[in-house]
Amino acid sequence: MAGSPAKRRYAATKEYAEVKKALLEQLTFLGLDSPMFTDKVEEYMAFWVRRRQLKDDVEKRGLLVTDDRGRVSENRSVSLEIQVSRQMLAILQSIGLRVFPVSRDSGTFAGYEDDGDEL
Repeated sequence: MAGSPAKRRYAATKEYAEVKKALLEQLTFLGLDSPMFTDKVEEYMAFWVRRRQLKDDVEKRGLLVTDDRGRVSENRSVSLEIQVSRQMLAILQSIGLRVFPVSRDSGTFAGYEDDGDEL
């Protein structure tokens, strides 16, 4: 697997697999499981990894960091994490995914209402 050790570590987690599986299942449920949409899931998951890396950096170095001149400033990972999170939400919205709890009994997304609109 290509990428940094941290990227490989996150992409190999159970949580990563569960998030990706849930997104792909929702695409299938909505009839959007074409490469055009599944590629967006891959993009989302790349941001998912990046967000965890940014969180790690904030955990390691804190909210404030000292630069090479001795000045204290905000850890750039804080604002980058917010930007990454916004982009993740934008990806979900761009492919029409919304948060729905899955009904384990019926296998459908609880609260999903088909408004009859075709893509």
